[in-house]
This record gives sequence, structure tokens and C-alpha cells, in this order.
Amino acid sequence: MGVEFDDAAAGALIRAAQSADGAFTGQSGARRGAVETAMQEFRGGYAELFRTASVTESSERGRLARAMDDLAQQVERAKQQAAEENRRLDEVRAWEGREADRDERRRTQPLGPVVSDIEELFDPRPSEPAVRPSTISVAFTASQRTRTSSGNASGTSSAKPDALRSFATQSRSCNTTMRQHLEEVADAWTRFTSSSSWVPVGGSGFLDNGSRFVDENEADVTWMEHVAAAFEHAGSGTLTNHALDLAVAASLTTQGQDPVEVLRHMDADVGAAWLAAHPEVLDALVTTPPAWGTPSTVYSAIVQAERARGADPVDFATVLQRMYVSRAAEKVGIDMATWDTGRGAQALLGQVTGSYQYYAQLYLDNPDFTWAGMANMVGPDFAAGFLDLHSMRDHIGEVAPLVPPSLRRFTDQLAGMGDDEIAFYEKTFLGMQRDIFLDASTMHEAYLDGGIDSIDELAAAGLLRPEGQAPDDASKAERRTLQAWRDIDTGIRTHQSDLVDDGNTALLYREQHDTIQRSYDEMRDHEPTGKALTMVLGVVGDASIPGTRTLGQYEGGISVPVDLVPGRPGVQGSIETWNVPRTNISEFDVRWDYIENDTLPAWQQLVHDDPERARDMVGDPVPDRIDNRRLDKRLPGLVDDLHDTEFVWQ
Repeated sequence: MGVEFDDAAAGALIRAAQSADGAFTGQSGARRGAVETAMQEFRGGYAELFRTASVTESSERGRLARAMDDLAQQVERAKQQAAEENRRLDEVRAWEGREADRDERRRTQPLGPVVSDIEELFDPRPSEPAVRPSTISVAFTASQRTRTSSGNASGTSSAKPDALRSFATQSRSCNTTMRQHLEEVADAWTRFTSSSSWVPVGGSGFLDNGSRFVDENEADVTWMEHVAAAFEHAGSGTLTNHALDLAVAASLTTQGQDPVEVLRHMDADVGAAWLAAHPEVLDALVTTPPAWGTPSTVYSAIVQAERARGADPVDFATVLQRMYVSRAAEKVGIDMATWDTGRGAQALLGQVTGSYQYYAQLYLDNPDFTWAGMANMVGPDFAAGFLDLHSMRDHIGEVAPLVPPSLRRFTDQLAGMGDDEIAFYEKTFLGMQRDIFLDASTMHEAYLDGGIDSIDELAAAGLLRPEGQAPDDASKAERRTLQAWRDIDTGIRTHQSDLVDDGNTALLYREQHDTIQRSYDEMRDHEPTGKALTMVLGVVGDASIPGTRTLGQYEGGISVPVDLVPGRPGVQGSIETWNVPRTNISEFDVRWDYIENDTLPAWQQLVHDDPERARDMVGDPVPDRIDNRRLDKRLPGLVDDLHDTEFVWQ
């Protein structure tokens, strides 16, 4: 027996592929004529889309034809290789028969061994190696074509509907022929591969993509029919691109494409109309929302489609938040797809600085968003702090002599802190910073989008309820936040700055209490260095807002008299004061008391009394401010602030 190779099936596949090659190539003239007819009076953005689609069709049809020719040549080569291997096997089998005869004579005839050996000298075993068949592998991919104006919706287009319908008629006929040839090739391929296992073959992806290519051609036909109908319905030869987008949206299909990729080519309104025509796609995108890094217009299309069908905001809450956050991220170039806190501070510096730049933009564009301005002012201090975690072990030795003996055990612990502990604290700080951005940008972008109505929608979606809190506490937080935005909204409309201040103060409370307090608790409770680290945060931390004090200065520090003449009443010598806190800044009551009575009043005074200075400070480059707040640059001033000596003679 020979190799498993069906010569007849191979021949049928070769003929089918060659026939398809000829048919695809032969359509060039008819298709070119159809396009030229359509383009005679076609102008504007849609004409350019059609021209691009036609160029793509011509190019890919040529590649598909070459793929068919390549398939025919590879199968022909396989036929030759199979024939060669069968011929070799026939020769081997014939020799084995002669050798069996010689062996028989060797056993049965007196001179058999001599005669057989002499004969074998002139009839050696065929030594040709087995023929190794080449793998039959054909490559072809079809691309998705853009059929909406995406970015040029404000323009207009004009066309002659009859010319577009003429294109559709001719193109549909060509498509029918192409599909018939592809089906013939597919049938022949199936028969060949099932009966010729000796030949290794690649996948049938080229056939699937060939079918997709014809689907794209058919989509062009449907597209032009809808465009023609839109012009006919309008009774005019000119329409806005946006009107055409909406007219064709329902006709656009995924045809095996990722729906997110389809939506990327549409603006939000058109995407919503398309999703309305494909509710099963909408359901899937709500159930499994597109990943971070998806353009905000895609999320917007999903949200608009959900709103249009009256869905409960709870059902599309994740998409709603990602829409707002992505809008914020796009304003300052933040890459949401790579914002993974496990990557470390240096790798995420772009996201970190971008978030503070976003707060700056919010405040500079909307001076009533004073929470954002304060977040921008304090943010670089926070960022410098977690960037300094790796060098804290080196600097702690310089600070340790300046703290009271009661805190020395904490500085000693931090001096020996392990890399795994630093990684934990760094990731926690980065998580806090990201959580604040997600929450704050959601609310601010919602208010910018639709005012208090959009804030109410966030509440209906459950996005104002903090995670990880008891139901009653989460409900209280939601009510506080709703009232905060109502105060801000009323204050803006009625020019009542006290209401604006109250609302922004409540947003600051939300940030500190509802968004990041749990992370502070996790750090403080982290053994063995959590309490030490969070205590030292209060020692080395300060805000770069004019008029603020360190936590130790705010609490009054720890004062110790040094009496040089102990026998006399009073103190003759000095009062040594260590400006270190007695409390732990990670505890909410401690931190909020400090913020409410020191940092916040200083910021509000700056905003109200010297708004231009506030704007100038917020507008300073964030990377420079982070760099200036690094521990190695502010250590001399920090050391000076930590210890005061007052000489007395009482």
C-alpha cells in the first residue's frame, strides 16, 4: 500500500482553487466600473469612506486570488511528492520480494547462497530516504471596513441614489459568484484533508477569512443601499454625515468581529443606535464590560443605549463609571489599561502625575471645584512620600536622633524594614491614590456631563455607596455625598461661596473617611512595622499649602525643660521641644481633626483671599513639585522643623 493521499481529491481541490483565482481576478473590471458609476456624483465624507472601502476590497480580493493560486500550487506539489513516495515504496516492496526469493533459494538450493549473494551484489536495497511532504498552509485575512464618519460627523455628503443602487446591484452579483467559488473550494478542501492524512496541513482560517471578506463586500452593498435610501427619504442630494451615520447604524453587523472594535469606529450616538439594533450585543457588553483602556466613546455608546431602553442604572453601573473615569483619563493622557498597582511607583509615575494634573485642570477650569484644587496641592506631597519608601531606611537614621526617646523604637523598626514590607506599603499607597482618582473623577465628570441629574444617576447606580462599609454606614455616606453635590450646585447657581465650601468639605471627608481609611487601617495593622510606619508618616509629612503646619506642630509637640541650675525655682536653661505628634495620623479622627482645623482652612483662605496665587500654584508642573517634595530635598528643613530650642531664665 502507498501513502494515504487521494489523488482525485487533490485534483478537484486544485481545479476549484484555480477556478476561484480566475473568477476573483476576472471581477476587477466589473467592480471598478460599479465603483466609478457610484463615484460620479458622490462627494463628502461618505464618498471618502466608500472610496477607501473600495480600495480595500480591490486589494484584499487580489490577495485572496493569490491565496487560491498558492493553494493550487501547494496541492500540486503535494501530488508530486505523494507520487514520488509511492514510487519509492513500490521499489522497496519489489526489492523486498526479490530478497525474499533469494532467502528462499539460500535455504533450499545447494548453490543458493552463492547465487543469491552474487545476484544481490547487482541488486542492492533502494537507499532513497522517505519523501517528507511539505505542509500545505495558506494565509489570508480580511479587515473590517469603516462605514461611519467617526470624527467627521459635522461634515456633509452628497450622492445620486440611483448610482449607489447600481453599484449595489453589480457588486451583489459579483459577491454571489465569489461565495459560490469559496464554497466549492471549502468542499474540496474538506474532502482532500479527510482523505489525504499523509500531507500535513495548516488550518482552514484562510477560508473563514475569505467568507468574512465576502461578508464585508455584502455589508458594503447593504451600506450603500441604506445611504441611497437616506438621500431618497430626505428628498435632497445632500445630508450631514451624522444623519447618514444614524441612517446606516442599524445595518452594520459584527460579522464575527469584536463588537468593541466595531464601536471604536463610531461616535457615541451612532454606537448607541447600532447597539439598539443589536440588543444581544448590548446585553453582552453590559454583562462583561469592555476592559480598561477602551475609548470612552465605546462606554458612552453602551450607556446611551441602556438609558434609551430604560434600564436600571444598577444594571450598567460598571460601564457608567468606566465611561466617566475614561473621559477624565483621556483629558490628561492616563493609560488606564496599565494602571496596575502591583507594577510599582516608578512604573506608574505617568498615571500618578496624570491624576494630579487632572485635578489641576478641573480646578483651573471650574474654580468652584476647590476639592480638586486642594487634591492637586497635596497630591505631590503624597506621591513623594510613597516614592521615598525605598530610601526611608537610609534617611531614618538622620531623623532618629531628633525624635524623643519614646519614638526611638519606631525609628529602629523602620531602619530594619524588609523589602517585602516596603512593597506592601508602596502598593497600598498606590491603591489609595488610584481609588481616589476613580471615585473623584466619576463624580466630577458626571456633574460636568449632566449636573445634579447625573449625580442622581450615580446614586441610583449605587456608585456613591462606598465599598466595604456596613449598609447603614454606606447609606449615610451616599446621603452626605448627594448633599455635598447639591450644596455645590446651589452655591454655583446662587453665588453662595459658603455652600460651595460646605460641599467641597464633604467631598474631602468622603475621600478621607470613605475612600482611603480602610487602607490606612490595613497599613497600621500590618505587622511588624505598620504602627511604626504610620506614626512616622505623621512626623515627616506636611502639606505644601501656605500657612499649614506639620501634625506635630499642630498638636504642640513634646516639650522637655533642661534646667542648668536645678537648685533654683523655675527653669534656668532651655525648653527643648520635639515637634512630633503624640497620635497616629492613620487614625481617621486624628487626621480629620488636623485637616479640618489646619490644612483645609489654610487652603480655603488662600482660595478666597488670593485666588490668583492659588491658581498659579495649582498650575505649576506636577512632576517638578513631586521632585521638590522628595525626602532628600526637604530633609534639612524637616530636621529644622522637628526640633525647637527656647532659651529661658525664669
